[in-house]
Amino acid sequence: MGSGHHALYPQSLTSLSLSVPLTTDTAWPAGLLKIFEVCRHELQPLENRYYGPYNKLLTYCFGPDSYEFFIAPHSPPAEFSPRDTVDFVFLIVFDIQRRPVLMAEIKDDAWTTRADLRFKADEQIRQRYDSMLGDCPLPRLWGLSLLGTSLRVYCGDVVTGDVEPVFENRPSPSRILPRNFLEGAWNIDILSQEGFAKMKKIVGDIVDNVAAL
Repeated sequence: MGSGHHALYPQSLTSLSLSVPLTTDTAWPAGLLKIFEVCRHELQPLENRYYGPYNKLLTYCFGPDSYEFFIAPHSPPAEFSPRDTVDFVFLIVFDIQRRPVLMAEIKDDAWTTRADLRFKADEQIRQRYDSMLGDCPLPRLWGLSLLGTSLRVYCGDVVTGDVEPVFENRPSPSRILPRNFLEGAWNIDILSQEGFAKMKKIVGDIVDNVAAL
């Protein structure tokens, strides 16, 4: 019976991988890039400009025909002010048991240009880890901080509670942030080939670990 279990295991892993197009594709679909091109140039509130495109991107990443994962918006933590809640879109990829396996916090492109906003973006996604890391069923909870399409990848270790990249605090609590604070930290365009390769690696890691549960 033990040998039969091991014989079936790779088959289930392959089956789950095959339901996720990203694991076999080599570039973002042209239609997805077109959706971003059209929506991001519309002069509408952030949620109208980026909610649809990123929901579509994550649906593609985790398989539009798969029932192993689903994507849902998530309300902000209680400590976020009402003003903060209009500044971002927050999406979570859940497994079939509604446990988080990836989170994405999306803010406007302009957040890349100011040190205080970059600091705030970093701080807020770390707050998400405080509330969600313990619910992740996998060894790692991946996080995407997106300022427009500029990506910074986070990874939380479920066992140790460590979150990478390491937190960089204000250089001086009594002085304003240097203008170059966290400059270049969001250095991957998620729509580029580099962004595609990064997402392929992340999704592959999640799919493999879900299949092994």
